[in-house]
Amino acid sequence: MLVKPDGFFGVTMAVEGIADSTVLMHGPEGCRKNLGALTQKVYPRRDRSVNMMTPYYRGSSRIPYTDLESSDYIYGAYDRVYEALQYIKERNAQFIAVVCSPGASLIGDDCQKAIDENGLSDRAIVLDADLSSKPINIGIDLTLRRVLEKISPDGTAVRKDTAVLLGNHVLQKDWESVNEEMSRILSLMGIEVICCVGAGCTVQQLRDSSQAEYAIIVCPEYAQQTAQYYSETFGTKVVNPRYSPVGFEATEDWIRNVAEVTGKDPSDALGYVDSLKKRAYRRMLAARFDTDAFGYIIDAEPSICYPLAKFFYDNLQMVPKCLRYNDISYAPSERLMEDFLDGIGMKNVLDTDVPDYAEIICTDGNTVDMYTRANHSLRGVDLRFPSMMNTEFLPQPLFGATGALYILERVVNRF
Repeated sequence: MLVKPDGFFGVTMAVEGIADSTVLMHGPEGCRKNLGALTQKVYPRRDRSVNMMTPYYRGSSRIPYTDLESSDYIYGAYDRVYEALQYIKERNAQFIAVVCSPGASLIGDDCQKAIDENGLSDRAIVLDADLSSKPINIGIDLTLRRVLEKISPDGTAVRKDTAVLLGNHVLQKDWESVNEEMSRILSLMGIEVICCVGAGCTVQQLRDSSQAEYAIIVCPEYAQQTAQYYSETFGTKVVNPRYSPVGFEATEDWIRNVAEVTGKDPSDALGYVDSLKKRAYRRMLAARFDTDAFGYIIDAEPSICYPLAKFFYDNLQMVPKCLRYNDISYAPSERLMEDFLDGIGMKNVLDTDVPDYAEIICTDGNTVDMYTRANHSLRGVDLRFPSMMNTEFLPQPLFGATGALYILERVVNRF
């Protein structure tokens, strides 16, 4: 609840979530340092065409930067952008985004001219600091739309029974396992995912994504603009849920929603969820841990906060103490949350002050660690990055049936 990445982070991480793309940060080292560490944490990969000690990279193989100095803010730094692009274009990046730091955007350097003079007009874009004051979901969503518009997918013939997966991103909890889990569920319905937009996809997959018959959203706060792009540009059928598939019941509702729009048979997918639900029930019988009347705090996007709060209340008899939306809005989920809280007589917990103690806290991993170490909570559920201390080896997605098992494991087990 202390860490609130903004739209500036969203712009950068949206591009960094495309496997063969890179961000050139036009700004000083301070604006690049934390972003470089974060992108290497959430999407570790090695580009052997980059030597970390070469110009513009200097200690990190990710997010090269122009290294602005104080005099550049007075006299301009166009040459720095031009020369950096000259160097970077020889690397392996298939797409380059020049992102101006908030301070650098005030200089007024013509970054588009530097792109054009380097012959990069077909694979580079300028993303200014206009989204810095926006929530992170707006930064990610609008940036991915702008990238798609720049790449201009061909719009060739539709491939039947295929989909693009929208709303996942590299700051999502174990985003790779989210791709795998949701792709598995959709495959049980006869739908092939051909591109996970902004979550490990390649530039070529983005170009091919125009062929998808469906655009299926996982977390709606991060996909409204991108979904609109697919719908308006290619006539793609959009599956836009009222909330994310968090917990068993919400995952079943998500599957039924997909089936309603696509006309697919949900039986096998629902059977998969049911098999893991029964497994969870058997494990709970073995657990020597009673959650009745436990209090919980959730700080998450509305489409995650609502189904998670309901999952805790309906299945574990836990009581909400504080529910917050991570400074993000999504009206359909917010209306459902109001109805839910009104029904249990607890509307006062919405956006209230964080209590000194609650047994379960659900937010970003760094805050969870801080609260549990300070004995302000008994257990914590890591919902999203930044979560810099842990490295995930086993699948730990937040979404889908596997995600429900992850949530239960974090609530029930001490370690």
